[in-house]
Amino acid sequence: MLVPVTFRLTEADRKDLVAQASAAGLSLSEYVRRRALGHPVVSRTDAAMIRELRRHGGLIKHFALSGSLATPEAREALRLLVTLLKELSHDREKDRQPE
Repeated sequence: MLVPVTFRLTEADRKDLVAQASAAGLSLSEYVRRRALGHPVVSRTDAAMIRELRRHGGLIKHFALSGSLATPEAREALRLLVTLLKELSHDREKDRQPE
């Protein structure tokens, strides 16, 4: 059974929380509950971006390995894509750690 908890915020803090909850695709209550209990909150935008980057990386790798894009530029594009994925994954891990 869920029990209501009340706490006070400034209007600016409330607007910030509402925006963060919206970006994560969660209700304000669910967002605050997850943050308060240290559960992961992954933005829909970040998750979608990671999926898209992985998809593009797979295509670049396929073409690069088939010889179609066996150029220094293709290798550099793949290297940059891997770097970005690592940075995004690292940022997500930091967000999951309790403060």
